[in-house]
Amino acid sequence: MKERIIEFLKAENKSSAQFAEEIGVQPSGISHIISGRNKPSLDFILKMLEKYHFISTDWLLFGKGAMYKEPEM
Repeated sequence: MKERIIEFLKAENKSSAQFAEEIGVQPSGISHIISGRNKPSLDFILKMLEKYHFISTDWLLFGKGAMYKEPEM
């Protein structure tokens, strides 16, 4: 999942500090996840999916499909 979080930050052109502020976590928490020291908690994942509702849950959790959800018609 670490790789997908890094991929999302690159795709959205966000710094880890900006990302941390947007989802309401400590910047150090993001750096620990990106470095591989910690795995993202359920709370972290839920905050990310709540803030960025356009991210595919299957992609974030399992690496399946596209990063972004299909637009609803």
